[in-house]
Amino acid sequence: MPHSTRAAAVRLVAFFVAGMRLATLAQMAPSLLTAMPALSRVDHPWLTGASWILATGMLVAITAITLVTRRPPGVTYAVLDVAVAVALLVVGLWTVPVELRTGTWVGFQLGYALCVSCGLSAVRSRWLWMFLLASLAVAEVVYIAPTVDGWADLTGALSTCLTLLVLGPLAWFGCQTIVRIGTEADEARRYAAEAAKAEEERRARLAIHNGTAMMRLLVETDSAGGNGALRSQAEVELNRMRAYLSGQTPPPVSEATNLAAVATAVGAEFDDLPITVVADLAQDVALPRDLADDLAAALRSLLLNVRQHAQAGRVVLHAAEDEDGTGWEVTLHDDGIGFDTSATAFGVGLREVVVEQLARSGVSVEISSIRDLGTTVTLTQATVAEVS
Repeated sequence: MPHSTRAAAVRLVAFFVAGMRLATLAQMAPSLLTAMPALSRVDHPWLTGASWILATGMLVAITAITLVTRRPPGVTYAVLDVAVAVALLVVGLWTVPVELRTGTWVGFQLGYALCVSCGLSAVRSRWLWMFLLASLAVAEVVYIAPTVDGWADLTGALSTCLTLLVLGPLAWFGCQTIVRIGTEADEARRYAAEAAKAEEERRARLAIHNGTAMMRLLVETDSAGGNGALRSQAEVELNRMRAYLSGQTPPPVSEATNLAAVATAVGAEFDDLPITVVADLAQDVALPRDLADDLAAALRSLLLNVRQHAQAGRVVLHAAEDEDGTGWEVTLHDDGIGFDTSATAFGVGLREVVVEQLARSGVSVEISSIRDLGTTVTLTQATVAEVS
């Protein structure tokens, strides 16, 4: 099973909720020694004992459910938990003496309500969560109102209510944020995996497209005695495919990194075509290694299309630097049969090897074609001048 950050975040929130319950239970336990004598001072001792049993049972049950499922208690359990907390606060009006309701765990109801308010992380609905928190706050006000007998008591009561109204939302928003971060991490991981898969598929298409085209032409011309240049090209592409399949770095498409040299070298590979290479005006254009490889692969793919489909009587490959030195342009023109660019979908070669691959290096591609008049492909890269 793939790793899920969201699942880990949910488990972390579940452990937080369980830890809050166990901490509350641990704080309640020592006060039993004080609560036992207090039972004789209340009018409803059995109701007091039932309150302790109910609170303890709920704490243990929620902790067990949370640890077993490794998820915070669901909405149903959260609503039930709040209902029990509210009931305990109301029942506390008869079971807990006024002087023991604050500052002592004999009146455990306030601590229990705070624990419940911090454990509502599974409630996604903001309105439901606010209603549950408000219910706890109102019940708490009713519970501690009889303890107020002066300004000092009033400030203490307000501080107690604000503790619930501050820590509860902090816990809720904190838990929601943790789960959201986990969810976004999973989405980012899935996106990265899909991007890596798409990139690998693209690399595979780039690795085999020109090679398969070469081999197809080689098979078609084999009966006629073959073509030496074509065989050499097919061998180069075969080595690139072998490198890709073995996980090695493919050999460079072209040894040259100068625009004129790249155009001249690729044109020489297709000397079986009626091709003329004009690249004198591109002598001063240096290309990065990656761009030189991409440009050579794109030109090779374009010339393969010309060889296979154009039926051209003349092919011109022209490369030149812009007059102002801010970019360069390569034009490949043939006078072949042409095609309707609006009605013809680009194949893998034009789409992947030429347009998309060159776009990664900032090279724009324009393809224009007229039936029976030929096709012109223009590759352009403009360099933005730095502003001083």
